[in-house]
Amino acid sequence: MARQGRRQPAEHRRKPFPWRQRVQEGLRAARAAVRRLAPRAGQRVVAGREAGYRPWDPEVIGVDTATERAILAALNRGGIRGTLLSEEAGETTMAGRSARAGAGSEPVYVIMDPFDGSLLYRRGIPAHWFSALAIYGQDGQPRAAGVTDHLTGEIILAEPAGVVRIPRPGARPVPVHPARTASLDGAFLETYLKKPPYLYAMATALRPLFERAKFILGNGGPYGFADVACGRIDVYFGWNEALTEVFSAIYIAERAGCVVTQWDGSPIRFRPDIHAVYSLVCSANLRLHAEVLQSLKGIPPPKGLMP
Repeated sequence: MARQGRRQPAEHRRKPFPWRQRVQEGLRAARAAVRRLAPRAGQRVVAGREAGYRPWDPEVIGVDTATERAILAALNRGGIRGTLLSEEAGETTMAGRSARAGAGSEPVYVIMDPFDGSLLYRRGIPAHWFSALAIYGQDGQPRAAGVTDHLTGEIILAEPAGVVRIPRPGARPVPVHPARTASLDGAFLETYLKKPPYLYAMATALRPLFERAKFILGNGGPYGFADVACGRIDVYFGWNEALTEVFSAIYIAERAGCVVTQWDGSPIRFRPDIHAVYSLVCSANLRLHAEVLQSLKGIPPPKGLMP
């Protein structure tokens, strides 16, 4: 008679925590909040930021708080607990409820940009409305990350198993692949250019690179990483980007195989400092990244611009 194997302890049989699912639930909640929100309510100034936090961007409007609350409620229901680092709330504690299937998650860091594109929303301009969300362990390693486009319904999700794109609600997830572009000549570049201080500073500093490109997308923040991961953009430049705009989505690019470093080529590592800012380059592949860094040598970073 065959010997029965030993039973594994309960902790060994426990399923891995569904980090990607929790991120997706949070992003879906944000999209639902935006759809429910009346434009006038979403455009209204509802709060100011705490003294010392984002003094260059002091006003919080209704769509910011609505999406943040929706995401937090979804994460709380899903058992996520730890420390929240969010563009609107700053740094706060997340208690979390017990997850639906057993105990909640390990303590984590939740990095969030609840609604990217507030100024455009406030003027009723339907362009570049995004939400971004990532979860990092206390070991500094990412668990999952995702972004959503409120205008198309697209969701892009990253986890250790890979990166997928859900083009629209109800569609099947498909893998993403960065572009194979090997040279700056004819490349598609992206960097934030909307506010005049960024526009003039970046256009002046990066003119030698811009002149070699085929197209410049004047967007920035979390979706820049997603654009490179999906092969839509070849190189994304970030300058003085806040922690919430970087680590809410950088894992999407990294897990897709893109290369991300600071402008001088040094690595970028997560540290839970809500006031941290980063100047970075995200390229579709290593060969292109090497050319970008070489082209940046001798170009001083823009000056006189508050992060």
